[in-house]
Amino acid sequence: MATDKVILGIDPGTNIMGYGIIALKGSAMSLVSAGIIDLSKFDDHHVKLKKYLSVRWD
Repeated sequence: MATDKVILGIDPGTNIMGYGIIALKGSAMSLVSAGIIDLSKFDDHHVKLKKYLSVRWD
């Protein structure tokens, strides 16, 4: 019995956070989304964390 899965990978950089989402269906793998979130314009680490937590993964 095969189980479908979605995997989220995160590279939590200090200024630029990278992410990738892949889907596994049976033995097939496909890229759903990948990208970066640029937080270099924020000096305060508390503000950066708030931005991390407010990202919508549509």
